[in-house]
Amino acid sequence: MPFRILGLLFCVFLILPAGVHGQQTQYISDELQLDMRSGPGNQYRIQQMLSAGTEVQVLNERDGWTQIRLSGGQDGWVLTRMLSDSPSARSRLESAEGGMQEALEENEALSTSLAQAEERIAELDEALAQATGQRDQMSQELEQASQGLEYYDANQELRKQVIDLRRELEDMAQENDRLRGRNDQQWFMVGGMVAGAGILFGLIIPRIRWRRQRSSWGSGGL
Repeated sequence: MPFRILGLLFCVFLILPAGVHGQQTQYISDELQLDMRSGPGNQYRIQQMLSAGTEVQVLNERDGWTQIRLSGGQDGWVLTRMLSDSPSARSRLESAEGGMQEALEENEALSTSLAQAEERIAELDEALAQATGQRDQMSQELEQASQGLEYYDANQELRKQVIDLRRELEDMAQENDRLRGRNDQQWFMVGGMVAGAGILFGLIIPRIRWRRQRSSWGSGGL
């Protein structure tokens, strides 16, 4: 009994078409165009012309014809020998050309981005140079300001010293005036004393002479 079941299953497996086991992806070969017909034979009408490299799903095979399904859902039959397990050389070439074109466009975009980046770098370098120049100028101005502040402080100190010297000179001038006035007073007093002494001598000396003469007269009479 089990052997009969296995035999029946084996027969069923042989009878079933290959498309029942699962859909297989294949491609139209390098022919420029391939007619897809409504049935497995040239007597069936042409439904559509397929370009080389078109991707199709294999549904069934019969007498050198393969039932396929397009990506849009249409079913039809094409010659089995016109199918390939890999994309056609033409489609691979077109894909490669498309990839090359994309690579060229990407390379051009990268070149443009690189040129923009280099231009931006140049602008940043110029801005950095200007900022460095401004920093150096500000440092120089700050140094000059510091020197000016030092000069200002020194000038203020000199002004203070000059003011102090002027005060000392004024004090010395006042002291000199005071001393000069005192000296004048002393000289005035000395002059007065000398004049008084002169007057006194002028009064005393004649009397002394008169007394001497009188004495000499008295002694002579005796």
